[in-house]
Amino acid sequence: MSEIISSQPPGIASTLETLAGRPGHRRRLAAGEMLFHAGEAVTSVYVIVSGQVRLMRVSQAGAEVTVDRAGPTRWLAEASLFAERYHCDAMADAAACLLSFPKAAVVEGMQRQPALAAELMIDLARRLHEARLRIEILNIPSAQERLLAYLQAHASGENAEFTLPGSWKALAGEIGLTHESVYRALAQLQREGRIRREGRQVWLVPS
Repeated sequence: MSEIISSQPPGIASTLETLAGRPGHRRRLAAGEMLFHAGEAVTSVYVIVSGQVRLMRVSQAGAEVTVDRAGPTRWLAEASLFAERYHCDAMADAAACLLSFPKAAVVEGMQRQPALAAELMIDLARRLHEARLRIEILNIPSAQERLLAYLQAHASGENAEFTLPGSWKALAGEIGLTHESVYRALAQLQREGRIRREGRQVWLVPS
């Protein structure tokens, strides 16, 4: 189900709306509902208004691998703006609302308005930096140290607090581990006094 939005969207959505020359279409997804599948033609780009969407692929071994996980204000599958087909699946981890913009109109708008196109490029560069950080984390052989590096990269505030955005199973897929390995690593980090954990909240303990 889609509906045209009537109010000015914030941030990257506003940039995409200006480039497309038209309002976004609001699309709602139920938890577990697919937004698109790998191999489908790219006709739209999306910005998440609320909820969470996970991008995933299936490895050669048949395991589901989380490529990215996006929440509010993020645009989705950014690289698809320059691709003919999606390279991964997108599924709502929780009920989500998104804004949809026609890909062709956005690309045409980028050619007419280079200043706004530069804003998108800055955001893409930021996302590239995050992807490189994720690759660094994936290359850490120890499950315990890999999880700790992820928590350190995503913790915030004076108390170095991390709030689990989805499930531990989804996080495990994001860093290339089984959820059993993540639970064992969490328990070991707690026993060593390197983290404190209460439900979905984790605090890093200064060394």
